Amino acid sequence: MTELIKRAPGRPKGTGLNGRIRVLTPNEVDRLLAAAAKYSPKYDFMAHLTYYLALRVSELVSLRVEDFNEAAHQVTIRAKKQGFTKTYDLPERLWRKYKNWLKRRNPGNSPWVFPHRLYETDEHMTDDAAQGTLRHLFKLAGIEGRHSIHDLRHTTATEMAAAGDGIAQIAGWLRHRAIISSSRYIEYQHNKEHEAKMKARFSARGQQ
Repeated sequence: MTELIKRAPGRPKGTGLNGRIRVLTPNEVDRLLAAAAKYSPKYDFMAHLTYYLALRVSELVSLRVEDFNEAAHQVTIRAKKQGFTKTYDLPERLWRKYKNWLKRRNPGNSPWVFPHRLYETDEHMTDDAAQGTLRHLFKLAGIEGRHSIHDLRHTTATEMAAAGDGIAQIAGWLRHRAIISSSRYIEYQHNKEHEAKMKARFSARGQQ
């Protein structure tokens, strides 16, 4: 079952119900990604990229084709909320998912990786549409409760903490300017079995 992280006194309020952070279990992540892969190349790439890079919804929908470097297999994320950009290497498997979606998207000449559903517009997918896509995936995966894209972001950060990454590393990966924003993940204590599974998952992320 999805776990909730209680917000420590004086810490920034997390996204979620009643100021709590929703974190998926390793089994739920497996089910979600499997459901995405089975549904469509678009859902497959969206879910895997969001989880791997701990994307905010605004970062996901604003991705441009020019943000992906074919030669280096890298992507540049524009952290609008923080006002800076950060470049990441993508594992080969994730790059293949990107190319698989790119050749199927419509319109194919759109500058956006995820174009608006109304093809005659020159806009990208809306935040609401992206959230709706992920909520649909949660249902397909049989994961109960109210969920959002931010749950995947919280899950990635918590897995990093379980794997032993420090607060500075987590803040860098999540594109946080203020390190204190990442402290809530360090403070979260898993049960030993859950922590071991999360550590193993994060250690294998480079091969995903």
